[in-house]
Amino acid sequence: MKTLVLARHAQSDKKDPALSDFDRPLNRRGESGAFDLAEQFAVSDLRVDALISSPAVRARSTAGILAKKISVPVQTDERIYTDGVQKLLEMVRSFDDRHSTIVLIGHNPGLSEFLRYLTDDNYADLPTASAAVVNLPINVWRHTSSGKGTFKGVLSSNENILELRRGPALHWKERYRIWQFEHAKQIYLSVIFAFALVLILGVVGLLMYKSTDFSAMPQQGSGSR
Repeated sequence: MKTLVLARHAQSDKKDPALSDFDRPLNRRGESGAFDLAEQFAVSDLRVDALISSPAVRARSTAGILAKKISVPVQTDERIYTDGVQKLLEMVRSFDDRHSTIVLIGHNPGLSEFLRYLTDDNYADLPTASAAVVNLPINVWRHTSSGKGTFKGVLSSNENILELRRGPALHWKERYRIWQFEHAKQIYLSVIFAFALVLILGVVGLLMYKSTDFSAMPQQGSGSR
């Protein structure tokens, strides 16, 4: 059994237009929310093995507050900041199998879409300073896939923040992109096999054509009258 915790960073300060999205810090309310989230982790029964954060300032600040509370060092991964279910899936599948419980601290819409992908349920978006706990009935992280996860609860001061919504968990275009990623090796091998088969048939056909003795074939108009 593996446990993946998807935590959204605390509220950030958007007042300075000169700052890029990457460099936005936590505001006062965000700092308070990050401490509240860390407290939720401390009183939970989770035993975190690894804490991986987006490198964006607001996410790293949230992760730093959490790391001090649970005594787990912060690692960063650019793929969490770039968002997208495919990138997050790629990262999770590469995790060290010695780790049973891993926390990702990142952003919307990526984290919320990933929650829907893992559970195949259309949960509402994760608010700031909250975390969704997902259990995966797998022994190795590379077996993470759509619908494998079971939503076990949320770490937040508001426990009823993740209600189910109507409609599909993911748009069909997103599902198709993920399907392409999951089956990339099979698709690649199939294309190679098809190309090789066409090439072999072409060579065989050419050799058969060259080996045909056209001189032995009756010529048109050469028969007796």
